[in-house]
Amino acid sequence: MTTITTQPITVTTMKKIITSILLLFTIAISINAEEIEEFPLRAKFNNIPVISCQDLYQLLDEFILIDVRSKFEYDTLRIKSAILAPLSNKGFITKIKEIRAKDPRPMVFYCNGTTCAKSYEACREALESGFSNVFAFDLGVLGWTMAHPAAATLLDETPVSLDDLISDEDFMSHMLAPSDFIKIIEDNTFVVDIRDPFQRKVTILRDITRNIPLDRIKLILPKIKTSNENLLIYDAVGKQIRWLQYLLNKEGIQRYFFMEGGIRGYLDAKLPLEPLIKSN
Repeated sequence: MTTITTQPITVTTMKKIITSILLLFTIAISINAEEIEEFPLRAKFNNIPVISCQDLYQLLDEFILIDVRSKFEYDTLRIKSAILAPLSNKGFITKIKEIRAKDPRPMVFYCNGTTCAKSYEACREALESGFSNVFAFDLGVLGWTMAHPAAATLLDETPVSLDDLISDEDFMSHMLAPSDFIKIIEDNTFVVDIRDPFQRKVTILRDITRNIPLDRIKLILPKIKTSNENLLIYDAVGKQIRWLQYLLNKEGIQRYFFMEGGIRGYLDAKLPLEPLIKSN
């Protein structure tokens, strides 16, 4: 395997990288039924070159890994050598141009997992902006961590102990359907909308909800921990809350619940935007 140093890349090294890329691209453009089942978004993004977990691990030093999620998600769990470049930032293309100018290695974009479209969308934006040698790692950070915990970082700890990963059972034990979510809202309840401001085109529970984005929510946890309040949290579609659970557990918060499906789940349930809330 070629070892990448801080020295300029030699012609021999670049030839090896290009050969590897051509092989990976040949593999990437062949989508079969099993892949569609395992990677449900590949059919939609069938023109986006992808890289497998095995190939990425074997060629890890020959790629630049770009985490296109939020800073909060990146700080919670990431591939060890990844660079943060959130796709949601307006300066995304400028950021990756700066990275490419300093390091000509091919780029691999990743996000949360097989149902997250950000890795594909980041790759598409890069291609449309004139980039070449870019790939989507669509297994995502969770799949990577399960396969290669020594090459992942959880809450600044490397390697990752798989026992520290939150199980589906633990996650679902804190999940409430939207109708049940509003039923348990009382006077001693702290309701938080963790969506970013640009996501708040539709609002619910306006009289009782605090709008606190993920990157600021840590500031309220000491108060919640010492109070007798239940913490109720919702996001846009039920994706961001999984990462928040790691922080809540680390801070010793126990009385918390998430809204299943986030705002989208609430609207799909056809519940009133401002339901009548009981009070003591």
